[in-house]
Parts: sequence; C-alpha cells; structure tokens
Amino acid sequence: MKARTIATAAVATMLAAAATRFTSGAEPLASRLGTTPVVVELFASQGCSSCPPADELITALAHDQSLRGKVIPIAYHVDYWDHLGWRDPFSSRLWTQRQMIYVRQMHLNSAYTPQAIVSGRKELVGSRAGALESAIVEASHAQPFGTIALEAKREGKSIIADVHGAGGATGDIVLALIEYDVATPVKAGENEGRTIVNDAIVRSLQQVRPGRIKLNVDPSWQHLAVVAFLQDRETLAITNAVSKEVDH
Repeated sequence: MKARTIATAAVATMLAAAATRFTSGAEPLASRLGTTPVVVELFASQGCSSCPPADELITALAHDQSLRGKVIPIAYHVDYWDHLGWRDPFSSRLWTQRQMIYVRQMHLNSAYTPQAIVSGRKELVGSRAGALESAIVEASHAQPFGTIALEAKREGKSIIADVHGAGGATGDIVLALIEYDVATPVKAGENEGRTIVNDAIVRSLQQVRPGRIKLNVDPSWQHLAVVAFLQDRETLAITNAVSKEVDH
C-alpha cells in the first residue's frame, strides 16, 4: 500500500477518534470562537510515546473545515529525542531552538514534549484536549493587533508567497511552509511498530519583510499550506495570522 493511501486511511481513523474531543456539551468549538485567528504550535517527536495523542489533536484541528482560518495548527518536530532509538525524519535543531525561546520567555524549568503554545501566550501539555480547547477559545477573544495578508501559489518547483502586513514597532512577520497527511512507519524507539500520521509539519520557517517570497519545495512534499503570522519579538505574542493552502 502506498504511503499516501496509508496516510489517508490513518487520518480517517484518527479523525473519528478525535472528532468529539473539541466539544463542550453539544456545542462545537467553532461556535465558541471569537474573531481573532489562533496559532497553535505543537513541539513533539515521533520518538516520544506521549506525543501521538497530541498529534491526533493537531490532525483534528487541521482537518476540521469549520476551523479553517480560525485555528491554525503548526507542528515542530524537535531533535532531542533522536538519539534514543529513532530519528524523527521531520526533526530539526532549529525547532528545538524555537522551543527553547519559549522556555526562556515563559520561565519554564525545561523543554518537554508534547508541548503546545497557543498564540505565543500560553503553554500547556499538548495532549490535554480540554485545556487546549479552553486556551484556543480564550486566545480567539483577544484583541487582534496589526494586519496580515497572504496569497500563495505554486510556480514549478517553488511556491511564491505574497505577504503584506504590519505589526507595529516590535511586530515581526513570520512565514511558515507546512505539510499535511504524512504517514511514517516507526521502526524503533518508544513508538516502534506504530504508523504515525503527522499534520501541519513545519518544512521551513523564516522572518520576512512584506513582499514576494520564493519558497523551495521538495518534489515529495504534497499537501502544503503557507502560514503567515505577526509575532511580537519582545513578548512572543502572536497577534494575527492567516493561512493559505497550495494546490498540488
């Protein structure tokens, strides 16, 4: 069975399991949100046995059509689990470094997985659906600050993103390229024997100026989106965001 077929089947199973997690009684999450887009950053690893439940929550957020443009999940795969039996193919020291910036800003004792950061303001265990849901609702009712606009399209082996926005004197524009629905058979480590489906995988992240940006794309990357958000460089608060899916 091809990897894409495996991913599709696994996503369907995962969504069925996670579909009821973001509800309060009979009221869906989307109906309780305010108008401010919420960026949910997950720091995780395929080598961490506690991470698959958090991966499932990210998948549920990413595939819920009612949340499109309202909740924007982004998943960073850290590299400090790689020496414990399984090297996560999406891991990067850069993502570990980004997590450590949050650790210092929030005065935490250490980094851990799975960790979720909601709109750059609040951190929590990424597998705690109820706490994550509450944090998303709270962040969506915060006053947005700054403006951000994004268009993205494929051109050959690249993606061209047109980004426009302003976040004040301390607001940076950050641009992320993310990939969805990738299945990985894990052959060692704490998740040995499992096939893990990851969503919203960060493939690149950069601070940019308003204008046209060319993003290089590996031919194996399929279901892609571009995310642009405003982040205050002093507080790390994410004050506005937008995402655009890119056709295959």
